[in-house]
Amino acid sequence: MAKQKIIAQKFGGTSVANAERRQQALGHIKRALGQGFRVVVNVSAMGRRGDPYATDTLLDLLKAEGTPISGRDYDFIFQAGEIISVAAMTHLLKLNGIPAVGLTGAQAGIQTNGHYRRAKIVKIDTERLLRHIEQGEVPVVTGGQGVSKEGDLNILGRGASDTSGVALGVALGAQKVEIYTDVPGVAIADPRVVPRARFLEVISYSRMYEMGYYGAKVVHPGAVLLGQEGGTPIVCRSTFADGPGTLITETEDEPPLVGIPSLGPIELLILGERSIDDADIQELYERLGVVAIRDEASGELVLAVDPGWRQELEENLSKKGVRPLEALSDRSLVSLIGATEFIEQSFPRVESILAELDIGISFRERADIRSTFAVSHAQSSRLVSALYDAFVA
Repeated sequence: MAKQKIIAQKFGGTSVANAERRQQALGHIKRALGQGFRVVVNVSAMGRRGDPYATDTLLDLLKAEGTPISGRDYDFIFQAGEIISVAAMTHLLKLNGIPAVGLTGAQAGIQTNGHYRRAKIVKIDTERLLRHIEQGEVPVVTGGQGVSKEGDLNILGRGASDTSGVALGVALGAQKVEIYTDVPGVAIADPRVVPRARFLEVISYSRMYEMGYYGAKVVHPGAVLLGQEGGTPIVCRSTFADGPGTLITETEDEPPLVGIPSLGPIELLILGERSIDDADIQELYERLGVVAIRDEASGELVLAVDPGWRQELEENLSKKGVRPLEALSDRSLVSLIGATEFIEQSFPRVESILAELDIGISFRERADIRSTFAVSHAQSSRLVSALYDAFVA
């Protein structure tokens, strides 16, 4: 087969939530086709909690019957929203004269490690996808899911449609991956917290990974890592506008401060200085979304986890013979991501701002391109706004 000029496009839940928005998504697919690209599309479930086919709405059907929910049942219902989105988008493409085929993650060749609720892609067999592309069809694939070697469906975690979208692009040798959301790109701070926040034209993989890992929701950090490993540029764009978006690539052309992400509400488990190694922390992040910082003053290791994953985290720690020294609820991690020199110079100023605002710090960490402060969740938005005013505005 001749080398194809391929682009992968991922559309988030708000981008396919209703007929009008799906028409706007259709416009971006048509544009790419008009530019000579062969297109593969990855879609999330429609809308957000309360919308009839949104993932959280479907999960609430199980929660209404009682908890706990088994991992297999969780993954089984989780897939339904994406399947509905695929059917709707595929039908819309065909109505507009564009040959298309809807595929589940399994049918698209996405193979996982078999873990429920937060699986990892181990391989993508592109044979079927390339066959459809060669036939002039647009494959429309369910986001964030694949199949284990036993044939069981697995989801890749919350927000992991980004990951499957980038993984498909890398596997197919795409020239780039476009991730479409309801914002025009990557902002220095969450626009819902800082409405005046500036959007970036370009950001490096490494700093975007830190942004996502420590709370920025625009691109899943796993997707960024896959793009970096595959050397595939990622563009974050709005479905509802024609702006250029933010390019994620290898670059040194970045401002000293690229982001002020916030992660919360979370629970913090405080461990001893040498209670668990880095490999274990990475494994916990991949399975449970655990984020770790090491306190600047005490050297204590602090694990941040979504409240819904705390019990499983504690069970995993217990198996390793680790018992938390303390636990704190309703916290957030607020970070600065940027150049090493900026992080070093800004650290004392951040502590002064915290004192001026009378915001207590539970823990603090200073790393190479990041500083992170654990504060009360109720105070996190106030801190993000103050940091933006101090370092950007």
